[in-house]
Formats: sequence, C-alpha cells, structure tokens
Amino acid sequence: MGIVTFPLETGPLEAGPQHTVLIVDDEPAIRGFLYDYLYECGFNPLAVESGDAAVRLLEKDTSIDLVFSDVRMPGILDGFGLARWVMEHRPGLPIILASGDLGKINATRELVGAEIVPKPYDFDLVVRRMHAALDRSAHCRA
Repeated sequence: MGIVTFPLETGPLEAGPQHTVLIVDDEPAIRGFLYDYLYECGFNPLAVESGDAAVRLLEKDTSIDLVFSDVRMPGILDGFGLARWVMEHRPGLPIILASGDLGKINATRELVGAEIVPKPYDFDLVVRRMHAALDRSAHCRA
C-alpha cells in the first residue's frame, strides 16, 4: 500500500497557500472523508494507512506541514509510536492524534506531547486545531 489520494473535480474552496497534511488512518472510509473535507477546507492532504507508511513518507517528503493520525492502528507503529518518531526525527512538525478512548488516552498525552482530539470527529474542531497547530509552528520558526 502507498499514498492514497481521492481526486476531486473542483479545487479547494479557500485560496492562498496550502498546508500539506498527512492523514494516517487504517480505515479507508475515514481516510477518504478526512481527505475530502481537508481538501475542501484548502489543505493539500496526503493519506496513508499506517504509522509505518507514514514514516516511510516522512523520511522522503519534507514538505509535510502537519501529521494527523489515529492512535490505534495495526503495524509496528501506532499513533503514539508515530508521534514519538516525529518528535525525534522531525522536531517542530506538528502532530495531532485522534482516539475514541479519551479516558486512557488523556493520561498518555503528557508522555508523547501530542495534542489529542476525540472520535467521532467534529470536523470543524479538527480543522481549527490544525490551523492552531500550524500557527504555533510558524510562530516558533519565526
């Protein structure tokens, strides 16, 4: 499996510079919904099915501005493992994790340092959190 794209007939609704967001989720339907929604919100989305695939892409592609990943995924790296990899190998790259089990997950938030959003998704909240993380990242680099 590689990068999954879901081409649309129209361009993004918002003009201006696009941020590239890497979506990492093992569920094809969720990847597709996220891809479509983020594209319509003016992002340049990429989508992969696992933490392992995300690392392979992140090792090659430095144009990714933010990673949005599910916590629970098959493979060597779950969302927490991916977050730790990003913090070690791509410091400063924002990562947002998503989980439907926030009770246990909130206790782990401090260990990985990544922001965590609840599932099922509130897509508007996800986009607001992405913009906030990108703004913080740009401010830190300035």
